[in-house]
Amino acid sequence: MNRHALIAALWHGRDPFADPPADLRPVDLQGWRSIHPYLAEAVTELRPEVIVEIGTWKGASTLYLARTMAEHGIVGTVVAVDTWLGAVDHWADETLFAELATEHGYPSLYRTFLANMLREGVADRVVPLPLDSVNAAELMRLRGVTADVIHLDAGHEEASVAADLRAWWPVLRPGGLFIADDYDSLGGRFPGVTRAVDAFCAEFGVQGPWSHRGKCKFRKPE
Repeated sequence: MNRHALIAALWHGRDPFADPPADLRPVDLQGWRSIHPYLAEAVTELRPEVIVEIGTWKGASTLYLARTMAEHGIVGTVVAVDTWLGAVDHWADETLFAELATEHGYPSLYRTFLANMLREGVADRVVPLPLDSVNAAELMRLRGVTADVIHLDAGHEEASVAADLRAWWPVLRPGGLFIADDYDSLGGRFPGVTRAVDAFCAEFGVQGPWSHRGKCKFRKPE
């Protein structure tokens, strides 16, 4: 499914990047593990038409995925799912809270993401979807959109991650690749992520997960 078809399915044909504001913010690609071997390998090995990223923040990993596709001549699109309102850790940590750039009592982080995609020249390979994870997955199922690769980097609580895995598993095509961030087999900073992924893979009989440098991956059976 190409970007035009995705916009028709998810945005009723209205390109969210059309008519950008004149006062675009400067590039700000602050993020975590935005460049990772698992992301590059997912692009080069699967040559995906549709990648879904759940939890986009300012879009640094979205940019990396889009550029990697472009560099390898892959006609694909990244669907960037986020509320751009932050998660509990962003609200609890004063430094991260400042990154939400609140205006009149409401986060304006999406404006940073928008500017990054436009200024870095990848808007033609990205479709933002400003919904919470569960509703975004339901919309994609309703519209018949499937993903070749899913990169999950949203909430870090065990219950939240478990809900995301269950919501997005039906969206991932058979043989597709699931990548989860903040996975650490030793527990790490977010042990809830590891517990949720391990429990999910055990319940569904999925091989893996394989982990490397803070991310893990597993394939959906054919």
